[in-house]
Amino acid sequence: MVIRDGEWKLFDYDFQTGRSVWVMEDGNRTHWRTDYPVENLVRQNQFTRHATAGNAFGEWTKVASIPLNLAHSENLVRAHSEGDDRYVKRWLNDGDNRAWRSFEGHL
Repeated sequence: MVIRDGEWKLFDYDFQTGRSVWVMEDGNRTHWRTDYPVENLVRQNQFTRHATAGNAFGEWTKVASIPLNLAHSENLVRAHSEGDDRYVKRWLNDGDNRAWRSFEGHL
């Protein structure tokens, strides 16, 4: 049994994480796509944002939960490792990345 998503064929699925890897043949090329389920993380971040609304920043306040693949692709891991806090703060304060914030406020 082959599971398809349009032209894509399921290559691998991790039942524990929900991560799925898809493959598509296009003539002489092979294309790969990896899907990561993030809906629960987005809902959890939203719940935490609402639950902590109005709280003041303090030491060790968790401000975000970001999927590891996104943290790498957006160079957040590298920026953090190199001490580039300005890049990390700018990324976290960007409204397009609000889904990953678990605490309101400007960093």
